[in-house]
Amino acid sequence: MTFLVQPQGSSQESTDEPDPFKMAANECGEYGEHLLGTGRWSEAEKYFLAQLDKAKTETDLDQQAYAYRSLGTIYCFRGNTEQGMMLYLHAISLAEEVHDLRLGGILCNDVGEVCRKKGDYPAAIGYYSKSLEVAAKLGKEESLAVVYGNLGIVYKNQGQYEQAIQAYEKSLIYCNRQGIDRLSANQYGNLGIVYGLKGSYTEAIKMHEKSLEICLRIGQQKGAADAYGNLGLVQLELGNFTAAKELFQKALAIMQPMGDNPGIALVYGNLGVLNERLGNLEQAAQYYERGLTVLDRIGDKHNGAKFHNNLGLLYYDQKLLTKSRDHLQKAQTLYEMVGDEQNVWKVQQELQRCKKDKS
Repeated sequence: MTFLVQPQGSSQESTDEPDPFKMAANECGEYGEHLLGTGRWSEAEKYFLAQLDKAKTETDLDQQAYAYRSLGTIYCFRGNTEQGMMLYLHAISLAEEVHDLRLGGILCNDVGEVCRKKGDYPAAIGYYSKSLEVAAKLGKEESLAVVYGNLGIVYKNQGQYEQAIQAYEKSLIYCNRQGIDRLSANQYGNLGIVYGLKGSYTEAIKMHEKSLEICLRIGQQKGAADAYGNLGLVQLELGNFTAAKELFQKALAIMQPMGDNPGIALVYGNLGVLNERLGNLEQAAQYYERGLTVLDRIGDKHNGAKFHNNLGLLYYDQKLLTKSRDHLQKAQTLYEMVGDEQNVWKVQQELQRCKKDKS
């Protein structure tokens, strides 16, 4: 789901997991992917490290490549994109060494994702194009569906909405051909986001409702929660605050029993925005703080920076300049840590404004 900030993963403890020391390298990797898919990063990392250790012992370069890729994903989720990128590139070199063209293509998509999130869109498009080339060569239509969707995000972020729509629609062609309902739901949601950015709210609602219908039909609870959240954002933009609040609460009602801490944090952020627009500034700050508590616990630096930035601007509007400066400085530090230079510059401008007003 695309809320006002981007989702990451959570860390939960479990006592009934299989023993990685009794599993083969590929089994460790598969179970780690299961944990990663439910947002349980810390537990997933344990299995990926076991996969890597076993693969090194067995001189299995292919399994090493998969382990490095998975560990890179965890580092990126935590906001350490530089380390994540290094692990992805090392995995690419191993994939090339064992002539695993398929994995190399997947990793090009992963590196493209890192470049996109850092705002390096030309590099992202270059890596996505390499991934598309491999997928087309191998006839991997599911991969084509995924990468076209990611290209759509790049075009959306650059404000090239018509190109984004074309990319998402290409993805949907492959999704429908392969019967990939989960990904179809994602792309309908992405189309809804673009139509919302264009101000075409009726079309946006239509796309998000298609996404919701698919998720409910296939029992994809997280996707349904995402769709409710996205519908809430449309209502928020339309000024229908009661409807927006109800939809955000529906999303929370699904996320909380699942333990989807990243999603919960983002809903808190959107409830903060809603209350800010209603003029309930104290409640807005409370929601941002609740979201920050979760984000700090799971180590999500990038979204943590966004929440600190929101709080900094909120306190600035209330003329609470010391609080504003403290949160903006924290936002700047976190943005620097994840290499988001564009937002570092924006926060520095806000800090200068804060300093000027205080003097």
